Amino acid sequence: LKNLDWTVKNGEHWALSGQNGAGKSTLLSLVCADNPQSYACDIELFGNQRGSGESIWDIKKRIGFTSSEMHLYYRQNVSCLKVIASGFFDTIGLFRQCSKEQINIAEYLMNVLQIEYLKERSFLNISSGEQRLVLFARALVKNPELLILDEPFHGLDDENKHRCLQIVTSYCSQKDKTLIFVTHQKEEIPTNIEHYLMLN
Repeated sequence: LKNLDWTVKNGEHWALSGQNGAGKSTLLSLVCADNPQSYACDIELFGNQRGSGESIWDIKKRIGFTSSEMHLYYRQNVSCLKVIASGFFDTIGLFRQCSKEQINIAEYLMNVLQIEYLKERSFLNISSGEQRLVLFARALVKNPELLILDEPFHGLDDENKHRCLQIVTSYCSQKDKTLIFVTHQKEEIPTNIEHYLMLN
């Protein structure tokens, strides 16, 4: 990434696009503090300069994120409900006790996405499309300030795409909720996207 100057303001909804290899995933990893270079670059997030004392967990607790690569991280025999609930703590796997309210929220999202039947199923033993829906719910479970969806609908049928788009639209209708939506398919872009960045 060279000469990139990008400002996303609170409450804005962005579509991020570009060919494979353009740097979309690298840019997102810098935002989420998953890239070691994120502390070497001039990055300000939530009003704080990167490296001013915040931990990676301070950053992640305000972000919901999902991507194609997240499938690779979940190699443990964990139930789908626990995968979704892990989004409250930004961990790969669930290592803390959830409150009753947190479990209720996770179950509610499963019902909205019509995947409640997966609740006790192992994440490793469901289809890739079902995994995609579970990780989509994980990104949304804490209703984050910043939601980053990196090709979230890849591999979903039209019915599930429509359902997920409705949920994204509902998320964006809330005050002070910011969205970065990455896709190669123009027809997948939510209707409430007002800003576009294309990486060359």
